[in-house]
Amino acid sequence: MSIGTSRLQFLTNLIRPYRGRLFFSMVLAMVYTAVALTPPLAVRFFINHIQDKKEWHVATLAICLIAFIPLWLAIQGLLNRWVISALGQRLVVDLRTGLYRHVLGLSMQFHGESGAGPLMNKLMTDVGIVQNLLTGETLGILSNIVALLFSLIVMFLFNWKLTLVVLVMVVLYTVNYTKLVKRIRSANLELREVMDQVTGRLQERLAGVRLVKTYTREHDETAAFLASTERALQFGMRSSMLSVSLGVTANLISGLGSTVVWCGSLWFVLHGQMHYGDMLAMDTYVWQAIGPAVSLTMVAGSITQALVSLDRILEVMQQQPVIVDRPNAYDLPEAQGDLQMQEVVFGYVEHQPLFDHFNLHLPAGKMTALVGHTGCGKTSVTSLLMRLWDVQEGSITLDGHDIRNLTLRSLRRHMGVVPQEPVVFECTVHDNIAYGMPEATAEQVEEAARAAQIHDYITGLPKGYATWLGKDGAKPSVGQKQRISIARAILRKPAVLILDEATSSLDSESELAIQEALKVVLRGRTSVVVAHRLSTIVEADQIVAMDKGKIVEMGTHDELMLIEGGYYRKLYEELKGKHDDAEVAN
Repeated sequence: MSIGTSRLQFLTNLIRPYRGRLFFSMVLAMVYTAVALTPPLAVRFFINHIQDKKEWHVATLAICLIAFIPLWLAIQGLLNRWVISALGQRLVVDLRTGLYRHVLGLSMQFHGESGAGPLMNKLMTDVGIVQNLLTGETLGILSNIVALLFSLIVMFLFNWKLTLVVLVMVVLYTVNYTKLVKRIRSANLELREVMDQVTGRLQERLAGVRLVKTYTREHDETAAFLASTERALQFGMRSSMLSVSLGVTANLISGLGSTVVWCGSLWFVLHGQMHYGDMLAMDTYVWQAIGPAVSLTMVAGSITQALVSLDRILEVMQQQPVIVDRPNAYDLPEAQGDLQMQEVVFGYVEHQPLFDHFNLHLPAGKMTALVGHTGCGKTSVTSLLMRLWDVQEGSITLDGHDIRNLTLRSLRRHMGVVPQEPVVFECTVHDNIAYGMPEATAEQVEEAARAAQIHDYITGLPKGYATWLGKDGAKPSVGQKQRISIARAILRKPAVLILDEATSSLDSESELAIQEALKVVLRGRTSVVVAHRLSTIVEADQIVAMDKGKIVEMGTHDELMLIEGGYYRKLYEELKGKHDDAEVAN
């Protein structure tokens, strides 16, 4: 399918629910334009029939018509703006919501390759530009076309020879537009790409402002940001200059053309081939034709920019999620939590497998700790268990069911996740805990909070569970955020609980509080713990030591410590040394 066809199909689908209102808006715009073009005819009628023919009895009619037109245009203009505004706002909500829903449905592979900055630009800036194309620009173009055709027809009836001069001007406009519009489009596309990079870098640096200040990189970051914006300025200036060139050339064509028409009209009047009223109306309609032609060329830049934005949105909308429900996928109402990875082959890069025929059994109701150096594949195991990625070969089963045969909603309903970096949204404490289970009652939320040992903190807040968290509300510590995250994970009573280095960034006091909470939470539940802290490792029912995507050793802490020179033993002693150093430092 070509880009043009994709655009047309996408826009058609977008406006289909509102095609009646859009058609009504177009009719209103056409009527408004036609009425606005009638005063020159009334003036012509007044001059030719009253001054030349002394038909004074029609003066009242002409005056009333001229006086009524502004009133009509004011009333209809208000109606036009109301209809267009309502339609435009509805379209932008539908487009932004549809794009947001589609982005959330895309697989982790897409999100890993796309930065948050560019996606935000597309969701906010590009959607707004496309909205303007669908409403303001479209109806503006339609009005200009109506004005151009109306004026040309009237002029043709007055004097077809002079109308040919105007048609030549329109042809020159078209040539002018064709020559410059491709260059404007290219400049706008480059500008949007540079702005994506600027936005992405800006978001990263603002999120890591603490690190920037710690390493006193303010000056360097400001210089880098200035360099990026200077590059964006160059592309912006290029786009602006091309648009200005387009407008200047258009104005030159209109000035020369109107001069020729004026001189020609005067010649015809002096030789008795035109009435004076016709000459005045002709001169007015020349500008009524030139004005829309100039407008059509002047909006070339904004239309091109809108098409660039539309292509950027289509680029995302045409992405398809890799991880989807199979046609015959089914729900698993209950789960014990027995997980089995069998002959799994998986890699993030094609032909570079991280796991090559990987096998691992995670018994139901048991705690399994995954340990190893960074990049060994610990987090990849948890991602595969939740089907954030799919295995390339082999299978993963939950209670004997291949997880690819289960619906994603059902599979993830049985899993709770506590990430390394706790996420707390700007909403109430209740809504934060109930994020994965919005229908939860206040009693259920409180029960989860008690299990996570965060209830006392919450009841001490000004409004308890109704307290707003975030910028304008309470600001919990990292440890408190982590316990809210734990409460969120266990609220649904998942069969499997995944903790991805959930205590690695906490101080000893916070870690102790969370460890106490986890003892209650993990009891009798299948748990997969990616951990660096010794207290979590030693209490696991089984420890899986990994290196470069392979299981090096597996067993309990005591069993693995008996292996002289073993991988786990060395790793444990390394971690213990770091832990002791941290205790001394504290």
